[in-house]
Amino acid sequence: MHRLTRTIHSPRLLLAIACLLLGGSFAEGMQSAARTTSVPAVRKADQVAILSVEGAINNITASSLKRRLAAAVADGADTIVIRMDTPGGDLMSTLEICRMLKAEAPANTIAWVDPYAFSAGTVIALACRETVIAPGGMFGDSAPVSPLGPIPQTERAKIESPLLAEVVDSARRNHYDERIAQAFVSLGIELWLLENDETGERIAVDRAEYEAIYDQPPPETIPGITPSSDETPKIAPWFETLMSGAGAPTTSPEEDLSGMVQRPSSRSRLGADDRERWTLLGQIVSSDRLLALTPNEAMAYGFVPRTIADEIELKQFLGANSIRRYDRSWSETLVMFLVSWPVRIVLITIFLVCLFVEFTFPGTGIFAAGSAASLLILLGAPWIVGLAQWWDILFVFLGIALVATEIFLIPGGLVAGISGALLILAGLVGTFVSGDMNSTEMVDGIFRGLLIVMTSLIASIVIMWWLARRFEHSSFASRFMLRTESGPVTGNGRPGSFEKTADVGIGDEGVAITDLRPAGRIRCGETVVDAVSSGRWIQKGDRVRVVRNEMSIEVEVAGE
Repeated sequence: MHRLTRTIHSPRLLLAIACLLLGGSFAEGMQSAARTTSVPAVRKADQVAILSVEGAINNITASSLKRRLAAAVADGADTIVIRMDTPGGDLMSTLEICRMLKAEAPANTIAWVDPYAFSAGTVIALACRETVIAPGGMFGDSAPVSPLGPIPQTERAKIESPLLAEVVDSARRNHYDERIAQAFVSLGIELWLLENDETGERIAVDRAEYEAIYDQPPPETIPGITPSSDETPKIAPWFETLMSGAGAPTTSPEEDLSGMVQRPSSRSRLGADDRERWTLLGQIVSSDRLLALTPNEAMAYGFVPRTIADEIELKQFLGANSIRRYDRSWSETLVMFLVSWPVRIVLITIFLVCLFVEFTFPGTGIFAAGSAASLLILLGAPWIVGLAQWWDILFVFLGIALVATEIFLIPGGLVAGISGALLILAGLVGTFVSGDMNSTEMVDGIFRGLLIVMTSLIASIVIMWWLARRFEHSSFASRFMLRTESGPVTGNGRPGSFEKTADVGIGDEGVAITDLRPAGRIRCGETVVDAVSSGRWIQKGDRVRVVRNEMSIEVEVAGE
């Protein structure tokens, strides 16, 4: 009886377990489907490519992003995520990256601020279709600055115009409030945040509109503002009515951006009749500061739907099937390192010191090779990234030629030497200059280049002074220096036993027993001494005359 019962109950138990497993799998599948369908279609991704932007934004950043973007698109990526941690960068590179994102990237572009994207980073983030931010992150503060100090009003307006046109274009494409977006770039913008008591809609108003609604000046405090309860930003963009009446904003890169800034505002201004329907939440930005946003503020103002801490959350946020990172290549990282200001100071110092040593003790080739290698890196790395122009390189080589002419051919004239030094200085400074030659960016590049080159020059002079004092007595230098010796001359033209001093007077004549370029050896009677040509190079066998005998013996070709 027990066996029969056990036999009957076993299939029932197995059936119950199978039903539970199937039910669990079905429920999990339904939940997974629900998660997938909860991602908006405009955001839904299949293959996601993450392109990182780290450090200062410059020409290298723009060219690297262009290469990686093309590679990601070729690999089938339908969503591009720009992961940013940057303090900012130069204007032209920023505008080029924005143009690239709008014209060449897939429509679904996401800026991931992780953790900071200030200045140019904010402008690039606004150019993306959507922005997310890491917990504790921040972005904003995008006004142009100059290392020369405060920018005059006219020059500031000239620099801000393309930036304002860019952020306004981005705001209208991506449905941000354009006046809040402009507060990232310009001082003097005052905005307050109001919320509709009935719909929860939020709007930004300036001082004039606030006074029209409440018939009193707005408060000058900035209390904490909490974000909306869901992921959908509820702030109404200032241009929303204009866009709904005129159609979607164009995505053509040839669009007249200056015209956007001049378009009339679209949302109808509020007045006293609207006073009971709107509640003040707080001040967004005051006139004496630039806008910089934390995650809560960014969500409250409609710039960010949520925070993203890692790639797992990013994948869930996009409903993606795969994520792949496209990092900078080793060559791009190397060039970025070589054009950094500490490395360029070291390279310029090595170039000048090696040039000095080679001209002082010629013939070894070691210091000439060191000078040439440092010069190649100095000019080659900026050339690769578009900083150095042909005239920079021409100036440097012409300068070296003039300095060599001064030392070896026409010493004492100074004209060739000074001209050569100035050409080398101009060429090296020129490798720091990019962009419009009449722009403030060009002036900043010249100032930065002069500062770095002058720092290198001071360091080089100190090292040269130290070498001049110690080089002659060092065991290392003795390998490269010709010593003054005297003694009888043997049949092969070499001295036999030598004295440390030579009894050679001014006006004495002799014969060059080696080439003097400019240093070599001469024979005066039975004495062989080291000598230096005071003018052009002297060939072996030429008759020479001593013109100076102090710390060294200087000679010239006899009869000249």
